[in-house]
Amino acid sequence: MKTAFLAILGSVSIAAPAAADLMNLLNYNLTGAAGNEALWGGIGGSNVSPLDLVRGSGLTPSSAANSFTATGWTGQATDYFSFGLIVDDEFIVDLASLSIGTRSSGTGPGTIGVYYSGDNFTTALGTITQGNGTNVNTVIDLSSLTNLTGLVEFRLRAIGTNSAAGGTTSSTGTFRVTNYFENSVNQNGFYVIGSVSAIPAPGAIALLGIAGALGTRRRR
Repeated sequence: MKTAFLAILGSVSIAAPAAADLMNLLNYNLTGAAGNEALWGGIGGSNVSPLDLVRGSGLTPSSAANSFTATGWTGQATDYFSFGLIVDDEFIVDLASLSIGTRSSGTGPGTIGVYYSGDNFTTALGTITQGNGTNVNTVIDLSSLTNLTGLVEFRLRAIGTNSAAGGTTSSTGTFRVTNYFENSVNQNGFYVIGSVSAIPAPGAIALLGIAGALGTRRRR
């Protein structure tokens, strides 16, 4: 019986998840946006669906070309921009980086934190320092975020009350997200890079466990 089982097992090909190549998993191309849209749709990569780019309820839409903009950055929990992705069933995602363009007015927030739903938006994954009315291009390291499944949401929130010009943030100050520029070249969106891998089927994992147990008994 054992010999028959091993023969069957030997005929089954069980592939471990291969190391996937990095790809653009999430992109929001803001070219042509007026800035005050209620939401802005994204483009997802293979086996990934994008969440809409939206504002928290504490913010007020504001106009600015080729961006997604708001006033009302008073430090409340509802003052944020939200975006993210949904990983398809039976897949996992490892993230690498977020490349994003941003801009604050002089009385807009001076420091922006990038937060993540995995810890209920508690600890900033990275920060963006804003100049006074200048475009800032930033790459945030996301390599600590691995084996992600389901819904993955990011939020951009102001840290502290210092404004981009060095005073205090005003509720009329603006903050916007824009396309990322690399070496002055528009990358046609702000985007998240990472990789996607298939999760081994439960039956395959069980067969591997049985095979390992039988191999141990035979060695004994």
